Amino acid sequence: MRVAFLVGNDLTSHLIVGQAIDDVLRAGHTPYVCYTHQRPNPKAEPELRDLFTYERTLLGSCVHPYLDSLPAPLHGALLSPAGIAKLYRDKVVVRVVEDVNSPAFIDYLAAEDVRAGFSVRCYQKFRAPLIDHFRPEPGAPALFANLHPGILPRYRGVLTFARSMLHREREAGFTLHRVNEDWDAGGVIAMSNSPLDYGRSVLENMAAQRGQAAGLLLDAVEAAAADGNWTDIPQDPAEAGYYSHLTRADLDELHREGIELFRPRAVIDLLTGAYTPPGSPQRLELGGILAGITSRRPDMAGLSV
Repeated sequence: MRVAFLVGNDLTSHLIVGQAIDDVLRAGHTPYVCYTHQRPNPKAEPELRDLFTYERTLLGSCVHPYLDSLPAPLHGALLSPAGIAKLYRDKVVVRVVEDVNSPAFIDYLAAEDVRAGFSVRCYQKFRAPLIDHFRPEPGAPALFANLHPGILPRYRGVLTFARSMLHREREAGFTLHRVNEDWDAGGVIAMSNSPLDYGRSVLENMAAQRGQAAGLLLDAVEAAAADGNWTDIPQDPAEAGYYSHLTRADLDELHREGIELFRPRAVIDLLTGAYTPPGSPQRLELGGILAGITSRRPDMAGLSV
């Protein structure tokens, strides 16, 4: 089965999809990995701009270029998009997609006979033509799902792991749900959750569940290939909670509660641990590069290796 993954440009999404690719290939399917981009908001609060830098800019402007400068992809570690295309030539299709709703992209999916799709933190609003492409037949439920970092329906919206921690929840998790034209409102296909660790940051808690999240994707790919459909449970609107971007008051409350959005050293450890083999010279070199770049605070705009 040919399966599209619409992937955001953040660390957690790349960790999840990078882990899922091998499993999807071993199961006999062909992944179409379509990378999308979210641009920084220059008007965002300073903490959110810093989170964007550590969660997205370090990966795209430092880690991936470093990996691509090496003579060959590193085995035993996750790969950059270019590394995936090189190592898995003829097995994995890698694309960068500016607008997933564009007629050209939908025509491409049809021409390639890609009939199931998954959004992994792709911050674009999905329109009817794209959703309709994934319907096995007119009127049938679309084989198009979103991997949402939050327990639905209570935690719709953005940065829901932060909201869960603000509410002192014991657990948080990922929900795989059908895509419709409303945000995070489609029927729930599957869910995973784990205890929250309040000694770690929001980003660390989310990234720690990447293995479970990748498992949700694989199970849904297998179900789509076997049955051509998913069983889902409609969300109860009475239980729904939607959260927009964190406000200044929200960020101040996180600070008072001792909850960090991210910890710089932990992000560097996540990046080097995921993208370089243990004990390798590349791990030491990449760690040194990232430590050097991030020490040049406060302005890290235009990061590059």
